[in-house]
Amino acid sequence: MFIFLSIIVLFFIIHINANTFNDTEITYPPFWHIAPSSLSEFPLINDSFSQYRLIDPWFYPHRLGLYKILINVTTPFMPFCSSSNASNILFALPSQFGWQFSSNRLFTNGTMNISTNSWWASANYYLSVIPFLVAVDIGLIHKEPFRILRQNNFCSSSSECFRQIPHAMEQWYLFFLHLTQSASCISNKKLTQRIIEKCYLQHIWTAYKSSIYNALPLVESKLDYLPSEVEKLFGLGWARFINLISMTRKNTDLYETIRNQRKFLPFRMLKESDRIPESNDLPDLVNRSLKNLLSFRFDWLLFIEKIWSRITCNYEGRIYAQYTLETMALSKLLASTYLAKATMNAFLYKCDR
Repeated sequence: MFIFLSIIVLFFIIHINANTFNDTEITYPPFWHIAPSSLSEFPLINDSFSQYRLIDPWFYPHRLGLYKILINVTTPFMPFCSSSNASNILFALPSQFGWQFSSNRLFTNGTMNISTNSWWASANYYLSVIPFLVAVDIGLIHKEPFRILRQNNFCSSSSECFRQIPHAMEQWYLFFLHLTQSASCISNKKLTQRIIEKCYLQHIWTAYKSSIYNALPLVESKLDYLPSEVEKLFGLGWARFINLISMTRKNTDLYETIRNQRKFLPFRMLKESDRIPESNDLPDLVNRSLKNLLSFRFDWLLFIEKIWSRITCNYEGRIYAQYTLETMALSKLLASTYLAKATMNAFLYKCDR
């Protein structure tokens, strides 16, 4: 009885959209080729007392460079990566950042300068600077003297960030620790998707969620600068849905991220007229996604998360939970079939969390 009740409840109140489009094209974030790929490529500052590299995280190429360095230093620890780095599971971070830039959610307005008033840019700050500082601290990045340009109340050093957003710092430490020790997790096992999920994806999702959830209260005041109430609902809704997506341990490489961005994320900021999502300039699946997101009952979110956590408690359930999310916008009948299979597998197989 619980299984069928779970199916009915989740089918009608979970509104996450994905797609079944299979695209292996490598599309890097805008201006990826000009972003610094090492600390030595940032501007060198000489003053009367010291010499250091200056990083301005409010200049788009510089923040993108933090991601590029992280991709470069972590790829050797991911044996499933190709020579292009596109299979690196950290690519969800710069790819999302690139989408924010392209859609002007960073308030760059045709320049490379990111506004500190941008809610999206402010939240993303803790998804870029935090993992970068942690990677430096544990020795993944060659420790050349550098300084991060401080703006407003955004932390700019490890000690400051540990005081401001300690849980996120801790979770990124754990992610990089697991990453550097991933060989022992894999052992002599064949590198299957199940092993990649266990040894890599579960840890990055934990760190990713921690940065987002702990950043939201810190950047709440920036919501007032968003151009419409619809854009605000979209941003907060997306941030809250991350936990549901993370429970499925979906792949976060460049291929998957770009595929989903192209299908479901609006290429511009939203206006009040988008509240009834029939905008002619937005693709059909984006309109469907907005309709679902804007009608979601967030007062039921804790209840949904409790059920979803049970359904995704093992690998067999998580696979079909991913299929559920990937087909919801295309066919509710197919999505409900996958959801039924995910729920059944959750009870047929042992939980592995």
